[in-house]
Amino acid sequence: MDPLTGLLDGPRARGAFLLRSLLDPPFALRIEDRAPMTVVAVARGSAWVVPDEGDPVPVRPGDVTVLRGPDAYLVADDPATPPQVVIHPGQRCTTRYGEPLAETTGLGVRTWGIGRPGSTVLLTGTYPKAGEVSRRLLAALPALLTVRAEEWPTPLVGVLADEVVRDSPARRRSSTGCSTWC
Repeated sequence: MDPLTGLLDGPRARGAFLLRSLLDPPFALRIEDRAPMTVVAVARGSAWVVPDEGDPVPVRPGDVTVLRGPDAYLVADDPATPPQVVIHPGQRCTTRYGEPLAETTGLGVRTWGIGRPGSTVLLTGTYPKAGEVSRRLLAALPALLTVRAEEWPTPLVGVLADEVVRDSPARRRSSTGCSTWC
């Protein structure tokens, strides 16, 4: 690969783990997956992203938040809600006491949560390996960046909400049984 092709191809992210979460307050997910980059969009309801370092950030419908890892953070209905779920590397989910949750929270194709219909719907794309996201892109990002729906009016969040639950040949199953995009 020549240097120009490498520069243009490098920022492309590959191997994302995609998931739709259906949640009702009170909810708080402690994310400790050590991923180099995660994108969280709110399709319905609202949430707070609470980094270990820095101020809590409200996220409303249509907002998209990008988190540069590997630091842990909380996604909750309120910054004061204590975590009920911990997400570990490899998308392993436990209670805060370490009890496994994989069988009790799966709600269908790339859908996870506490229950249906979920007053809050989060769409999450996690890039679990550093090699899957260009180091130059990661170096340019702040630790947390939120793009507000009113700043960037796009149908993207709605389209992703519809697409993430489709089970089609363009997707593959991971070794954990969760579907991911190719």
